Amino acid sequence: MDISDFSNNLRVLRTARGYTQAYMGQKLHIQRQSYCNYENGQRTPSLEITSSIAEILGVDLNTLITAKLSPDVLTREDLAILEDYRSLSRKNQNKVRLLINQLKTSSLE
Repeated sequence: MDISDFSNNLRVLRTARGYTQAYMGQKLHIQRQSYCNYENGQRTPSLEITSSIAEILGVDLNTLITAKLSPDVLTREDLAILEDYRSLSRKNQNKVRLLINQLKTSSLE
């Protein structure tokens, strides 16, 4: 595991979701400082903790550990929109796609 990618991914995904280090520590049942050490690359969490982190952040382990994420990953608002979209019927999802295409086309004019 490239600890710098992992540490960066922790920070990027946590902030994109609007979570604090204290929140992550609380969810993981560890001290905030312990979580902070993971983000700073000073410590590497156990596989169990890493798996829990991936679950809390809503990503798979491979993404968390190996991806080279930039700060523009999905935000909490983006994820909420995606969840709303997924809750729609297939027919209404198609209507949303049509509307998006219309808006994109009109913005190009």
